[in-house]
Amino acid sequence: MDTSVLSPNTRLVIFDLDGTLYDKRGIIGKMMMLGIGHWSLLLAERRTRKAFRGLYMGSEELFYRAYFHKMAKRTLLSEKQVSKWYHKVYMPMMVRVLQRWHHAMPWVKPFVKECRERGIKMVVLSDYGHTHEKLRALNLNDDLFDWVVSAPELGGLKPASQLIEKVLENMAVTPTECLVIGDREDTDGALAKSVGADFKLVSNP
Repeated sequence: MDTSVLSPNTRLVIFDLDGTLYDKRGIIGKMMMLGIGHWSLLLAERRTRKAFRGLYMGSEELFYRAYFHKMAKRTLLSEKQVSKWYHKVYMPMMVRVLQRWHHAMPWVKPFVKECRERGIKMVVLSDYGHTHEKLRALNLNDDLFDWVVSAPELGGLKPASQLIEKVLENMAVTPTECLVIGDREDTDGALAKSVGADFKLVSNP
């Protein structure tokens, strides 16, 4: 990835996080090795995430309420237990794995530096929570970016068009001035396409 993807018209870059700013391969296996436990919960989370892809609930509270309700129905646990596992075990464990074994891709810091020098705004939009913590685990300071936010905080999951519309409104940028960088055509690419923004697919080794 180099700055040739930036056009003279680019005023905003939206970065995906997982699989884009770092190589996420093997992360689940490492979490299992550290004792994530509850394989049924992990499977329920994976299936629920797939089922909720592209859905927009309107707010973070409504999103997580529906999300954990669906997860609980896939397990023998209550919504409260599922929520506690997700926020207190699953996501913190992911942060620990990133801090211990993963690092930002080599292109990230030079790319961000160039964007900053050009006056281009930058947003990290992740489909998962704990976005600030994950960036710090990768040795990427929050203040490198103009806004760090998760899709659930905005009320849904990619590629719901309302998510990018909120980002564009917050950054006061039009779709034609925006470049989305991500590792998936079906989420990041579809998100950009939903409003007519540019998209660059990342293929990390």
